Amino acid sequence: MEEALRMLLKADSIQSQQQRAKLGPESSGLIVDQTITKIGHDFYDQFFNRWEPPPGNDDFTITINERPARGNNAIVAISVNDDELLEFPLQAKYDLIEEAAQQAIEMATAFLLQAQNLSRQLEKGNKQPLETY
Repeated sequence: MEEALRMLLKADSIQSQQQRAKLGPESSGLIVDQTITKIGHDFYDQFFNRWEPPPGNDDFTITINERPARGNNAIVAISVNDDELLEFPLQAKYDLIEEAAQQAIEMATAFLLQAQNLSRQLEKGNKQPLETY
């Protein structure tokens, strides 16, 4: 009975891996738009169109929030996996929106790579000897 259960779990695991492989990049990662103004939507569009996830890192959620601001500005916040990376005011100038989106992409990519490296280190275990004084 135990052996049958193991075989069933193994078959289910293989089937789910095959389904994930079939789905491809459309199912990997999630970028959520929680903006409310045209400035925020333009920023989201620039971010989304330029975004390329780091290789081997397909399990993430990026949320782009917008908070109220005075005048013709918006306050945009970027969160990756529920960790807020940055928050900045944004003006309605298209070149500034493009530049801000590029900087946000660089920061999100660096965050995901750092998290991936940390995960690998934790999986391997630190095999270096402890320092003695």
